[in-house]
Order: sequence, then C-alpha cells, then structure tokens
Amino acid sequence: MSFDDFYKRFVPFGLALALGLFAAAFLYGISFSNIFKKESKPAPKIVSAVTNGDGAGGPGGGRSGADFGPDDSRNFQSKTSKKSDAKPQPTKGVRVISKPRANYTDAARINSVQGKVVLRVTFSANGSIGAISVVSGLPDGLTEVAKEAAKGIKFEPAKRGNVPYSVTKPVEYTFTIY
Repeated sequence: MSFDDFYKRFVPFGLALALGLFAAAFLYGISFSNIFKKESKPAPKIVSAVTNGDGAGGPGGGRSGADFGPDDSRNFQSKTSKKSDAKPQPTKGVRVISKPRANYTDAARINSVQGKVVLRVTFSANGSIGAISVVSGLPDGLTEVAKEAAKGIKFEPAKRGNVPYSVTKPVEYTFTIY
C-alpha cells in the first residue's frame, strides 16, 4: 500500500470519526471543556470580625483591618464545605410494593383497542402518589383507567441516606386482548 492509498483512505475515515464524535457529544450534552478540566475543591472562605477587645464590634471601637497581628487569629474563621468532607450517602430508588391492574373498558374491548399507556408519575417523599401526566395514551377510556390505577400504587419512597425525597418516573400499563 502506497502513501497515497493510505492518505486517501485514512483522511476521510478520520474526518468521519471526528464528526461522529462531535455529533454524539452535542446530542448527549457533553462539553469538551469539561473533559479536560481538572476537578478541584474551592478555596475556603475567610470571615473576619473586627472587635474592640470586649467582643463587640462597631463604629465606636475596634481596630482597622490593617492592624491585625498574629494574636488576632481568633477573629478569623475558616468555613469549609461539610459536604466535601462527608462520605457520600447511599441512594435508594423508589421501590414499588404493589401496582394495581388497569382493567379494560367495554368500549375498548368492543373496538379491540390494544397498546400501551405511559404515564409520568410523581412518587412523593411522604409515600403518596403526586401528579400524574400522560406521556402516551389510548382511546376508549383506557388512559383514564390507567391513571386511576396509578393512583393506587403502593411504594417505598426514594431515599438519599435516610432522607426520603420525591422523584418522577414513567409508569407503563399494557392492554392486550388475548
């Protein structure tokens, strides 16, 4: 294989590969500046308090900030983020205990309607079902039956550490005539 053959095959391949990578990064929201960025912790913030010796600051007493000496270190506090020092808490997703069936309506059975109803259901931190919205539905009352069935879902809320939190997830109901 000569250099010209290699060049004619490699350049288009390399360009197509690079274009594909850029397109995938764009579609998945990947920023190339974040790929090469070194992750660093933020510098601690320093808070100073100017006092007049008795612990009370204010316009009547105290010294200027330029007069602080080594013995005045008690006036500075370093604030660091507790989150960066703490271990990450384990996260548990929603655990569905029971999901009621959605029964066929008479109209849907007569019209032989089959398919899937996809709902977006909010599983609240307090253990109740929150908002329900329709992602894709079916005619003849099957969407409404699925929404009513979703209201009866029993679940254990998602937890971060031991703290429950609300989460929204898709729930599917499939309707099939045998």
